[in-house]
This record gives sequence, structure tokens and C-alpha cells, in this order.
Amino acid sequence: MDIKILDSYSEVCKSAFAQVEECIKRKQDGVICVATGESPIGIYQLFPEKKDIFQKVKILKLDEWGGIKPDDPSTCESYIKEHIIYPLNLDESQLLGFRSDAKNPEGECERVKQILKELGGIDICILGMGADGHIGLNFPSNSLIPDAHIVPAHYLTHSMLDKAKEKPTHGFTLGMKEIINSDKIILTIRGKSKGEAIKTLLKGEVSTHFPASLLLLSDNLTIYCDKEVYNI
Repeated sequence: MDIKILDSYSEVCKSAFAQVEECIKRKQDGVICVATGESPIGIYQLFPEKKDIFQKVKILKLDEWGGIKPDDPSTCESYIKEHIIYPLNLDESQLLGFRSDAKNPEGECERVKQILKELGGIDICILGMGADGHIGLNFPSNSLIPDAHIVPAHYLTHSMLDKAKEKPTHGFTLGMKEIINSDKIILTIRGKSKGEAIKTLLKGEVSTHFPASLLLLSDNLTIYCDKEVYNI
């Protein structure tokens, strides 16, 4: 684990983006797994500055709501298109991952597992962390499913759903094994509400009751946060 404590969120994003840029320059057709939400958005806003190097990448969703239309404004699909695909002028075929309107949720998980197998895994995974330590839709529990799986609707409370036209019937997420196996992992931590969470993470204890701690099993994890969050 490498932790970088920067003066501001802006500096966090610049530093994290430099790592993304380095990885993509080495493998221009690489697979970038992306989380949605407020923590990593500043990194994505820097992508167009180096638009040329991203033209061959594949963008993989970390998670998605299920049982709603892909163009619902709350979906991860909509977020990623707005903040990554369209600003980079990428083809929509370069966006991969769970389909929110998949008729067979179990089969959809198997399809995503096959996509990962064919791609050879994730080259760089950009993550945020919940105040309870959740990663994607992997929430604290006595046990965690390691691979792509369905998440019951009662777990789905993200603020992104405030603008949903439909209520999701379930969620989809990559599992912690698939995330940990990424060649590079960037974890951005933003906001005063994450102060206790980062303290818990830095204790170095691994527990399914704090899913982010499983990232410590990777040799390729870099944590980015600003001084305000780190010193809480």
C-alpha cells in the first residue's frame, strides 16, 4: 500500500490522474474500471486534457443498478457517458459492464465474468470508498461474494438514486476478488464523512465487515486523500 496525502482535493486528482496517464501510456488499449460518485469525479474531469491517449481504452463499470432503463439519469451508464465517454469522444462500444435492463440478472453476472476473462482482467481500477467501507456495491457483511454478483435492493441507498425515474429492483457489482486482481488500484477518499473510515482502513486489519480493507491484500494499491480528511 502506498498512501499519498495531498493539500487539497484538486491535488489529489492531479496526482491520481498522473498515475492513470502513466498506466495508459504503457498499455493504450488497457481496461479502466471506474467507480461513480463524487470521490473520483475530479480525476475523470482531467481525462480530456490527454484525450489522445484514451482513444483505444475500454471503460468497465464497477457496478450498476438493475431493473431500470440504461438511459435513466441515475444509472452508472449515464454517469460514465456524461463524464468519460462523451468528453473523450469514445465510441459507446468501448463502455463495458453490467446492463441495467438485463432480463436475466444471473446470466448478466456470468456475461460480465466472461468479459473480464476475455479482456485478461482490469489494468487500472479507480475507486471511491463509502463511510462504512463499502467498495462498489460490496457492503459490510459476515461474508462477501468474490466475483460479479447481484445485490438486493435494500442495500441501494446511494444519492445517485435521488434522480431516478424508476426504482431499481436489484444491483450488480464486481466482487472484491476481481477488484483486488487489478494491475493497479487507485482509491480516492474525499469528504469529512470519510475521516473515521480512513482511520479504520489504515489500521491494516482485513475484515469483510469493512470491505475496503480487502484492498490491502493487493500489492498495487495507492490511496489518495487530502490533509483535511486524513487529519480528522
